[in-house]
Amino acid sequence: MADTAPVPLRVLFKGASTVTWQSPGPDGATRWTYPRVLEQELARDGVETRTTISAMSAERATSILRTWEQEVSSHSPDVIVLHYGHMECIHGVIPRWFERHARAGTERPGPIRDRYRHHVLRPVWKIAVKGQQAIDRLLPARVFRRRPAQVVALLERYIGWVHRISDPLVVVMGLTAPGERYADWFPGIVHRTPAMEAALRDMVERLDSPRVVFLPVWDDAAAWLERGEAPVPDGAHYTPAFHRHVGARLANLLRPWIATQPHLRQHD
Repeated sequence: MADTAPVPLRVLFKGASTVTWQSPGPDGATRWTYPRVLEQELARDGVETRTTISAMSAERATSILRTWEQEVSSHSPDVIVLHYGHMECIHGVIPRWFERHARAGTERPGPIRDRYRHHVLRPVWKIAVKGQQAIDRLLPARVFRRRPAQVVALLERYIGWVHRISDPLVVVMGLTAPGERYADWFPGIVHRTPAMEAALRDMVERLDSPRVVFLPVWDDAAAWLERGEAPVPDGAHYTPAFHRHVGARLANLLRPWIATQPHLRQHD
């Protein structure tokens, strides 16, 4: 029987703005997020990659189960990249809907809307952030203990359901320490983020499945910071250069797995 012609690698990215946004970078830098960098990296190997991104600002893991069946059935992804946990670390008090309303960047222009955002929403947002700062400094770290467990439970449920109907490789992305701006705005994030990172890592180790892997970038970001190049200067989002680094790391993680997938390799 003749070999089947190779098909493109399909990768589904899910998460919050960590996937799609960038911190300011040097003028003239190629402003690609790491999913696009992955496409370029694998193209060098002769592997065509088609990415689907299901991510948006302020997205939390609570939304992950809503569209899973449609996404998996429609796109038949070979790889699913889950980048969750950052948003859950940011706010201890400010609700998600208010975060999206104030900062999502989807507002329509108009004289009344512009005045509202400038004279009402922005001042109220600043007051809310200051209140968040005050409360964050007072709340003990143990108050946050339930949130990593909730995120992990949702991701585990998602992975389990996906693997009932398909067989993708699931990559769970590690987090980075918050930048100075977020550490100032949301003091509790300094303690919440490493707790979330540890919970994500422990989940992958506990699942102990060849179809679920963890990509750590925490130490990479720390090394960049030590040499004077902030990976997340706006507090949470990668610079173009760090996006490129993470995309290359992801490509290196996938290459050995791709070599085991006959439908993705060039056949002799």
